[in-house]
Amino acid sequence: MKWNHMLKAAGIAVLLFSVLAYAAPSLKAVQAKTPTVSSHTYKKIKELKYPQVHHIGNAAFEKKINQELKAYIEQSYQEYLKNKKAGEQQGFKAEYQTSFSVKYNAAGKLSIQTLNYIYSGGAHGLTSVQSFNYDLKTQKRVTLNQILNTKTKVSKTQDYLYSYIKKHDELFFPDVKKEDITLNQDTTFYFTKNGIAIVFGQYDLGPYAAGIRDVQVPSSIYQ
Repeated sequence: MKWNHMLKAAGIAVLLFSVLAYAAPSLKAVQAKTPTVSSHTYKKIKELKYPQVHHIGNAAFEKKINQELKAYIEQSYQEYLKNKKAGEQQGFKAEYQTSFSVKYNAAGKLSIQTLNYIYSGGAHGLTSVQSFNYDLKTQKRVTLNQILNTKTKVSKTQDYLYSYIKKHDELFFPDVKKEDITLNQDTTFYFTKNGIAIVFGQYDLGPYAAGIRDVQVPSSIYQ
């Protein structure tokens, strides 16, 4: 009888090992799944595109991200209506268009950049840029001040950007000073493989013709 019990126990152990060995790769595959970002049209207005994320790995956090992105397009829609009404009243052909791009999606980090183009009369339109950066491991939205969280880190990054500006003077105003480089929670940036990229919008320290400029900053600069 004792021998039979030992054989039965051994059989159960083998069965459990087989089940776990089969399940482990599947679990690993789920955890390693890369998030995806899909494009949507708001209220069937073809000019208003916005992103939604999927496969984040946490339903509550995924819902939070999508709510923030939905709030962005809802605000854009109100600006679209306001500009359209102004065009009708003032006699110019109003234009408003949103777009987005996934700047980074790896290593547990996600960066989505949005562009809003508006024409309200005059010589040309303007494009505003915004970023949505997320740490999928800590399940939080990340702002620049959380990365450059000391005066030393801010100062070193300013020095690096100021040096870049002086080497690319055709993209920036000639009288830019180091203290003109603002690095805080509202500064637009996105994650990169080696660190971050600071985004300068139209008229941010440079002429309109220079457009939107991205300056990559290696993490070695501020860490």
